Amino acid sequence: MDNFWTDFVSWLLSLLPRAAGAAVIFGVGWWLSGAVTRFVKRAMARAKTDAGISSFLISLVNASLKVIVALMALAQLGVDVSSLIAALAAAGVTAGLALKDSLSNVASGAQIIFTHPFRVGDYLSIPAEGIEGTVERIEIMYTSLRTFDNKETIIPNSKVMTSVITNFTAMKTRRLDLTYTIAYDDDIAAAKAVLQRLCSEEERIEKDPAPLIAVGEYQDSAVALVVKVWCKIEVYWDVYYSMQEKVKPAFDEAGLHIPFPQLDVHLPTESPSSPAKK
Repeated sequence: MDNFWTDFVSWLLSLLPRAAGAAVIFGVGWWLSGAVTRFVKRAMARAKTDAGISSFLISLVNASLKVIVALMALAQLGVDVSSLIAALAAAGVTAGLALKDSLSNVASGAQIIFTHPFRVGDYLSIPAEGIEGTVERIEIMYTSLRTFDNKETIIPNSKVMTSVITNFTAMKTRRLDLTYTIAYDDDIAAAKAVLQRLCSEEERIEKDPAPLIAVGEYQDSAVALVVKVWCKIEVYWDVYYSMQEKVKPAFDEAGLHIPFPQLDVHLPTESPSSPAKK
């Protein structure tokens, strides 16, 4: 028993220098990996790299450096790193099958970065997931969206790439479709003139293509006039609400009416020759 404890203490003392070296390597390496990641982030910011590419590469560099630091620390402890790497490679096949969804997210993230179906700052609609929002980050496995009511939604990249996506900000301009109704007794030409004047006065509406104002359909209780105008993406909702606020007062001033739903009911009158009810 005395020999066992003597051998154990000797082994522990011989291990201490390697353990101290491994701790130093791990601590310094971990700090350096963070410093390198910050340097890469600043360099990409100065180079004005696309925000999606920058986010993806920074997370990849950070993860890779930390794995290297961990392997260096294990090597300092005397662990056979080459055997460990071989074992990890063998286990990677099994892990790959178990983590196929995660690997699919990584592959989809790379596809997003290099094919650019959307970029950071774009406003997306993903109907299959029931999500709309502005792209905040594109990372290795997930894409982060900020919804209109300021909530963060995290979506796996594989789900993003296998869904139909509508990118509302991919183009510089967007068409705004509006519909207004007038009574059947109102003058259609006068109503169109009022809408044309409002479109001309709204400076944020593009002059080319010119606004389209026409009769859309004849409804049960009203004539529907459609207004189709173009505006820059960033003022889309401003133009929408501005037109909605101006039309009603303008119609009132011109003597035009926005009718309520109406239903005419005709009751048959009883014929004089019909037999009296008992």
